[in-house]
Amino acid sequence: MHLRIVILIALSFYVQAGHLNLLLAQKVTKLDTVQVTVDNHKMSMYVSGTGKYSVVLEAGGSSNHRCYRTIDTAIAKITRVISYDRPGYLASEKCDKTRDANTIAKELKEGLAKGGYPPPYILVGWSMGGSFAKVFCGLYPADVAGLVLLDPCPEDFYARMLEEHPELMKEDSIYMQEILTSTDRPGETEEMISFDTSMQQAKLSDTAHAIPTTLLIAAYGKIPGDGEKDPTNPMNSIWVDELKKWAASRPNLQYTVLENSGHHISKEHPDVVIKAIIDMIERIN
Repeated sequence: MHLRIVILIALSFYVQAGHLNLLLAQKVTKLDTVQVTVDNHKMSMYVSGTGKYSVVLEAGGSSNHRCYRTIDTAIAKITRVISYDRPGYLASEKCDKTRDANTIAKELKEGLAKGGYPPPYILVGWSMGGSFAKVFCGLYPADVAGLVLLDPCPEDFYARMLEEHPELMKEDSIYMQEILTSTDRPGETEEMISFDTSMQQAKLSDTAHAIPTTLLIAAYGKIPGDGEKDPTNPMNSIWVDELKKWAASRPNLQYTVLENSGHHISKEHPDVVIKAIIDMIERIN
């Protein structure tokens, strides 16, 4: 049997058996920092592993590559894994270009090429990063072999909430205003300025590809406070409902609702995310 298949089967067993930590303890995998120049700014990428596929991790809004530290070194044991920081986050310099999803996807494509990391890619996107990953798939469908979405932002969620439960959006509006008026969070601020545009671009991207997709949906966790673990709260139930509706409209998509998970799935359930990526590799091989 091919060594690669043996590794995949073995890692799948450890994940399913709940013994992933035993496997990870066998070897510490180092992430190399790579800097490339894209659109006249330095982009920082964090790379490890080798293999047929490059698993590219797209962070959520107001987040950076560190949100994947629970899974990246595990994935590096079976194939190449790449995380990165978009302009204005951590060591990635600011960029003058508009921070909409199309621009972000094009910059990522250029960064991967300049770093010497060719397709095929498996895109992994969390939260707002799911929208960025979807747009990348729409722009470069021939380069993407699989898509794994971790509780991605449903593009119609905010419009529906404003229509059905405007009173619940007040806190979100305050948070958004804080970001828009911030002077020390350039990455977040510029991305939020283009939020509506990015959501529309993500919707349009659906018509451009039918890439095999795995969708993990968190049953709760979209809101802080008492309602955080209440799946019946509209902030949570509408989020889940919109993702289910979207999933039903997509070809080649498999989804799971994680009944005991908050929004940050890779932090709360890294084994589940690692297994989803392994399963995607097995599915597309």
